[in-house]
Amino acid sequence: MILRSLLAAALLAMAPASALASEELPFLGTWDCEVATFTFTPTTYDNGSEEMPIEEVQEGSDGSYTLLFADDYFITLSGFTGDTMGWFSPASGDNFSCTRTD
Repeated sequence: MILRSLLAAALLAMAPASALASEELPFLGTWDCEVATFTFTPTTYDNGSEEMPIEEVQEGSDGSYTLLFADDYFITLSGFTGDTMGWFSPASGDNFSCTRTD
């Protein structure tokens, strides 16, 4: 019984961040990010001109979230305070301050 409990706890600890319940994801919704309105659902990211399927969500130890997409593209969302967050793309170097609109 104890071994089974330990095994279950270990498996939960190894669960991918994409298994996080959607209500725990602070970036879900629509955001004004200076250059465009970005919309996040549990499975997609719309940057105002393209909707991209989210392949994985990784939660950082600092409270940030990295969203991984096809072709090794990813963005990091961080600094969640009330209805604001930061948006960063290492690929372009763009960094935006976002305000929730919904």
